[in-house]
Amino acid sequence: MRAVDDNRSRYAAVLRVLQTWKQLPESDVSRLLRDQYLVTDDFREMEDQGLLTMAFIGDEYIISPTLMGKVWLEEFENGKV
Repeated sequence: MRAVDDNRSRYAAVLRVLQTWKQLPESDVSRLLRDQYLVTDDFREMEDQGLLTMAFIGDEYIISPTLMGKVWLEEFENGKV
């Protein structure tokens, strides 16, 4: 049997926070979603998939959702993903 890491619920949680706040520093997203245990590589993975953007401003990344991320969240919440 093969183990599969399903990150969809984690992605949805991040995108829900960003839907509310529009953009946040990485540390704030991690703090708001403490139960998800997010690290920078999780956000990079989401960026690679086109769900969010990361811009290094000051001393940390500012994370913003993309249009694709907003569409993905809508489809996830409607059971299409």
